Amino acid sequence: MKLRHAIVIGAGIGGMCAARVLSDRFERVTLIERDELAAAPMHRKGVPQSRHPHGLLDRGRRELNLLFPGLDDNLRARGGLDFDAGLDLATLQPDGWARRRRTRHLMLFASRLLIEAVIRDRVKAIPNVRFVEATEVAQLTFAAGDSPRVTGVDTRQVADNAPGHLDADLIVDCSGRGSRATRWLEQAGFAAVETEIVDADAGYSTCWYQAPPAEARPASWWWKGVFLNPAARPERPEDYYFALTLPIEGDRFLLTLASWGGRELPADHESFAALCAKLRSPIVAEALAIAKPTSAIYHRRGMQNVWKHFERGAHPAGFVCLADAVCAFNPIYAQGMTSAAVCAEILGIVSAEHDPADPAFPGHFYRRQAEFVRQPWALSIARDRQALENGVGDARPEGEISGQMWERIMREGAGVPAIAEAIFDVINLNRPPESLMQDKAFLAAATEILQRPPRPIPAASDIPPYPPDQIAN
Repeated sequence: MKLRHAIVIGAGIGGMCAARVLSDRFERVTLIERDELAAAPMHRKGVPQSRHPHGLLDRGRRELNLLFPGLDDNLRARGGLDFDAGLDLATLQPDGWARRRRTRHLMLFASRLLIEAVIRDRVKAIPNVRFVEATEVAQLTFAAGDSPRVTGVDTRQVADNAPGHLDADLIVDCSGRGSRATRWLEQAGFAAVETEIVDADAGYSTCWYQAPPAEARPASWWWKGVFLNPAARPERPEDYYFALTLPIEGDRFLLTLASWGGRELPADHESFAALCAKLRSPIVAEALAIAKPTSAIYHRRGMQNVWKHFERGAHPAGFVCLADAVCAFNPIYAQGMTSAAVCAEILGIVSAEHDPADPAFPGHFYRRQAEFVRQPWALSIARDRQALENGVGDARPEGEISGQMWERIMREGAGVPAIAEAIFDVINLNRPPESLMQDKAFLAAATEILQRPPRPIPAASDIPPYPPDQIAN
């Protein structure tokens, strides 16, 4: 039997995926969103990340297509692009250009604006889901008595602060990094939620471009995107920066410059172009020279990894937090949308196995969500911790495999199928990182690399300025 009413706080990707799964379990689902949601894809205050690159990992595509069958086709019909990162991305690793190789993993690239708009159209078509826009949740309301239970939310309209109230059998907070759930719970007398933070003081700047027409592009440009890593042995300040160009709908591309450790990032077109001209390869600057900028330079910091360990505490019935409201990652690793979709699927699975009205339901959900979240968490903090080791203090716990060892395995094993396929599966969240320690083929290949003398790191002058076009497989 269906419960009567569920409320979802936040109409981003996670919130809409949650509304989709809850629509199968509840008679009515209400999505409360602080922003007004335009019919056409548009930036909005609640999603500052929309101005920066987004990609759907292999796992994310599959999960979203389970929730919204045919979503890939919907996105392609509006300009979304299939992308094989091994084949279509020109990648300059710290010690040289990666070999081109076909992978089993297809990503789908589009702007966050388009992805969210397409999913929103699908959710709005669900008969028992209703959007309440330009409204924010002011606080949770609790049932009277000794058994703690959330029974509704007090709201206020953004335009005029007009108050309101909604009752529900289950409330799901999907309001992202800005979630106020921990504050609400502490105000209600619950213990503070244990919170883990790994912050490499990362930041990035992004600009949108209209791509040059095909006839204006050099014939040798086989790549659809470019990824320049920092140098293995930086000799200049510019050697510490990342550069990433990715295609989106409308024959456009996004270019992002990023770094860790609080390094300065460009905030205007002049300084943006100046940094591009000093990167390890000229291909980014050359692309800019024949492309047309269509936006300002969007700059962002505050990208620390934050995990609120709800699974370790006691919480009221009738209320759970999902995805970024629990665990937010450095968004440079493109894990957010995939994680949100998986967490929503977990919510659907747990709500089918356990009564959402049961006081034990939040604990069941938080533990199951944490089992998954530790996978993208481990990947995100591994790279950020490596950045910390390279000059901002060592945040690696004793006993972990050193970052240098992993860097070497990934660098020297990029062309070894047993390593490359396993790492692709991990990066795409198809398997947890710790599974590599039970993968006999991966361990044998990695051991062979670590037992031989390290491959010499070439001097910057020995690395070609342009990537090879040959395909290795």
